[in-house]
Amino acid sequence: MRLTNLALMVLIAIPLALNVGCSESSDEGATPAPEPYAANICVGEKQAAAATFCKAALDALAIWEIDKNTGALDTAIANAQTALDDAWGAAETGAVTEGADCSNLALTSEAAGAAMGEGIDGIIDDINDGLDLDQSEEAQCGADLITAASDYCDAVLAAESTHISDLWADTDGAKLEAAITAADADFASAWADAVSVNCPTNATGEQIAAELKSLTGAVARDTIVSPGLLNTEYTALEPESTVEYLGEIYEPQCMQGNQYRYFGRRGSVNKLLMYYMGGGACWDGFTCGDAVPDVTPTCNTTADLDLNEGNRGGFGDLSNDANPFKDWHIVFVTYCSCDIHFGDVTQDYPGVTVQHKGYHNSKVAERWAREHFYNPEEIFVTGTSAGAYGAWFNAPLLHEVWPASQIHVLADAGNGVITPDFLRDEFSNWNFVDNLPDIPGVEEAITSGDGMPAYTKAVAEFFPDTNWAHYSTMFDGGNGGQTGFYHLMVNDIFNRAWWESSCAWSENALAQSESTFEAVPDDNYRYYFGTGSRHGMFYLDKVYTDTTAGVPTIVDWVDAMLKSRPGAPDDGWTNVLCDDCSLTLEGDPAPNPLAAPFEQQGNDVVINCPPPQ
Repeated sequence: MRLTNLALMVLIAIPLALNVGCSESSDEGATPAPEPYAANICVGEKQAAAATFCKAALDALAIWEIDKNTGALDTAIANAQTALDDAWGAAETGAVTEGADCSNLALTSEAAGAAMGEGIDGIIDDINDGLDLDQSEEAQCGADLITAASDYCDAVLAAESTHISDLWADTDGAKLEAAITAADADFASAWADAVSVNCPTNATGEQIAAELKSLTGAVARDTIVSPGLLNTEYTALEPESTVEYLGEIYEPQCMQGNQYRYFGRRGSVNKLLMYYMGGGACWDGFTCGDAVPDVTPTCNTTADLDLNEGNRGGFGDLSNDANPFKDWHIVFVTYCSCDIHFGDVTQDYPGVTVQHKGYHNSKVAERWAREHFYNPEEIFVTGTSAGAYGAWFNAPLLHEVWPASQIHVLADAGNGVITPDFLRDEFSNWNFVDNLPDIPGVEEAITSGDGMPAYTKAVAEFFPDTNWAHYSTMFDGGNGGQTGFYHLMVNDIFNRAWWESSCAWSENALAQSESTFEAVPDDNYRYYFGTGSRHGMFYLDKVYTDTTAGVPTIVDWVDAMLKSRPGAPDDGWTNVLCDDCSLTLEGDPAPNPLAAPFEQQGNDVVINCPPPQ
């Protein structure tokens, strides 16, 4: 009787590359590694239980080769499944006790046992092909080959368990790789010894090793990525009103106290896109909406989205083969708190009470992401507009979550031209500083008024193995664009003529990016300036086509960023500056009627700035 007598559940096949990453701190000795996360420990315990199951099942089958006692085999298999079920449940209970969850949308013990049973059955069939088990010598050889497979399965899954339980102890995966290499060598040696006597199996050691790698790889994969999460559409996720995470209590909600929700989608490769949604910002009674009649908030206030409408272009089009993210897992962090995803306060502005709880929302989404995608090979942290800042400020915190992953951070339309007065007088309205990462220079960058260049230098220097980048058009405009918010900072807030600040913002943004590049010592920061005044690019098809004024396509530049590794940036990941940035493109915002610096030249609208003084 084979393992196929158990109820089989075929797992969703997800071909993932596992556990490729790098250490991220420039001074690991200065900052002690955090305690292993309870959900990671839970997954490690599950993988250890899977190792025990695999070994017990194969050992029982090795004995059956010789004694043909089917009743004893059935009992051994049933006992192995019971032990797996018990260990799985105990691991999940232990995680809940520690304030974590490794069960929701996760692989079940029944599914794990069934999948391993199916894989083991295939291995046994192949080993026994050519053997006459009525001949004692050949039966003994079969048993020896199965025992070698048992030892391999046990060793590899035990190594995976050790690795995922504490990623900080093996950030580059070297210990895991060494353990798997040793298991490969031991299996090859045991196979050679077994077939050196009369053993006419038609299987080869290489063939069975490949099957074992497939079996153990599937267990590792489906315990670190949630098979129950849909890969055909986004799943809307609504957290409870309070969420415990790492000993803190978070209250996810939108600015008016309404329900917060975010979205997740499983991919087919072990890579994760963390996207922080844009939608403006507000910081007082006027910008938050109720202090002045007929004025609405200068930001998005609800999380009522339908990401499954199928009308998203650019990098949101997951059917486009040119999209580097089409097969990635995606966590879409919605935005409705008006505080660039990092507020942590309730504010009573004149005429309106606002829940600036963007930090709470981000942390809740972070917890969910780490409990469904445990160890991505790569993570691309990005967002547009306010989401660009969400990515920029949350990315340093994500390094603690996924220390073994290669991380890239791209701020789309969030270059951070912020006036010192705004940093001093308005940033504090979001209680921003309290949750900044403990990185030298980070808090000082905000409190001193030095702003985003100093902040970027601090985080890029602290995480030299991470790639950091800014994208923008040269005159990023509209009331909701970078020029629009800069205009609010430097002018009378009732004056919404954003185009009047186009030239000043452009000059400052370029100078700031150039100085940031010069200040970052590890060659891990780049900027891209395209032509025109469009705000953001991530969901626009221009990412595949626009080469106006001599720029590379955005997708080629992002592909080069993804290829860049610590100390070895790809040749295509360069600083990009359009040759003539004044030309606006179709869909670019412009004042109506045209007003300086926007003017008509033939069939084109151009932005004509005076030469810098």
